[in-house]
Amino acid sequence: ERENTPWLTEWAQNAIVFEDAHSSNAWTPPSVSALFTGLYTSAHKVTALGLNAPSEDAILGDYHTTLAELFQAKGYTTGAIVKSPVPRESAGYDQGFDSLVTVVGKQAHSTSGEELVAVAKEWLQANANGEKPFFLYTHFMEPHAPYIAPEPYYEMYDEGYDSTVTGSYSEVLDFRNGTEPFTDEDVKRLLALYDGEIAYWDKQVQVLVETLDELGVQDDTIVAFVGDHGEQFYEHGDWFHGALYEENIHVPLIVKIPGVAGRRVQGPVQMIDLTPTLAGLCQLGTVPYWQARSLANAMVSGNTGSQAVYFEYGDDLGLLRQDGMKITGVKGKPRLFDLSEDPLETNDLAELPEYAVLLEEMKEEVISILTASKALGNEIRP
Repeated sequence: ERENTPWLTEWAQNAIVFEDAHSSNAWTPPSVSALFTGLYTSAHKVTALGLNAPSEDAILGDYHTTLAELFQAKGYTTGAIVKSPVPRESAGYDQGFDSLVTVVGKQAHSTSGEELVAVAKEWLQANANGEKPFFLYTHFMEPHAPYIAPEPYYEMYDEGYDSTVTGSYSEVLDFRNGTEPFTDEDVKRLLALYDGEIAYWDKQVQVLVETLDELGVQDDTIVAFVGDHGEQFYEHGDWFHGALYEENIHVPLIVKIPGVAGRRVQGPVQMIDLTPTLAGLCQLGTVPYWQARSLANAMVSGNTGSQAVYFEYGDDLGLLRQDGMKITGVKGKPRLFDLSEDPLETNDLAELPEYAVLLEEMKEEVISILTASKALGNEIRP
C-alpha cells in the first residue's frame, strides 16, 4: 500500500516483472543454495546455518555445479559481495567466484546497505570495463529483522502509532516467544519500520545500478533482483520467517535485459528459475539435472503456462498451481487455499468435501516431487 520503492518502481517499467514468483524455502541457507544450484532443498540438502557448529547439512558441497562456476568457465570475472553470514566461503558458497567478500561493519543493519554498495562500487570500477565480461552477486540484508534503517527512513512511515517498539530483534523475539504482549499498534509500527528498511534498500540499489551508467556498461549488462524469502508480521500467528505462507515465500523477481521491452509476466515461477534463465541468456550451457526451468518463453509470452511451483520448509512441503490452488502441510495436517480468491490465505479449504479429490491429487504430486528430488540429491552427492 505504501510507495516505498520509488526508484525500483520506475526502473522496473523497462524490466520484466514476474508477478507470482516464489522462493524455494522460507529462509536463507536453503534458498540461496537453491538459487546457486537450480535445485530444490531436498536435492541440494543444505538445511542449516551452522555458524557455531558446522555440519554437513550447512555446507554447499563442491560436487554441485553452481551458476557462478558456469560464468567462470565461460571466461567471466566473478565476484560475490555480501552482508549476510550465510553465503560464506567456509560453507562452500564461494564455488565459482574469483572473490567472495563479506562486508563487515554495523551488522545491526543501520547502515548495512550503503556499506555493501561502497564495496560493490569499487568492484565494478575495477572489473566492469576489463577485458573479460563480469558476473557480480550482491546479497543485501535489508529488509530483515532488526527493522532499523538510518534516518530519514527509520521514521519515514510512522503515522503516530501508539507504540514504543524500536524494531530490535529481541523485541520481536519476545513477541514470538510469548514473553511480552503486543498490540495492533505495535504490529503497525513494526510494519512501518519494515517499510522504512525497504525504502532505504531502494535508495542503495539505485546508487549501485547507477554505477553501471557511470561506467558506461548499462547497455551491456543484465540486472536481476530476487528475494530469498519474505517476512511475517503475525498474519498467521508468527513472526520473522518460518512457514510456507505467502508473506514468507512470495518474493520479487525482476530481470532487465538490454534491448528487451519491459513487461509483466503472470503465473507462478520459482526463484531458482532465474538460474537457467541467466545461463541461457548468457549462453553458458546447462546442467542436466537442474530442477529449475528457463523463463525465456514466459518473458516473450507474458505467461508461464501450466507449470506449478514447489517449495519446502523443514518437514513442511507445498505446491502452487497455475490456477492459484496452493497446498502446504502435506506431511501433517494439510492446508489448501485458493489464492485467486483468497490471496491472504485466510480460508482453509482442506476439510471441505468438495475439495477432497483435489487435495489428494495435489498431495500425491507433492510427494512424487519430493521422492524424485531426494533421489536426485543422492545421485548427485558422491
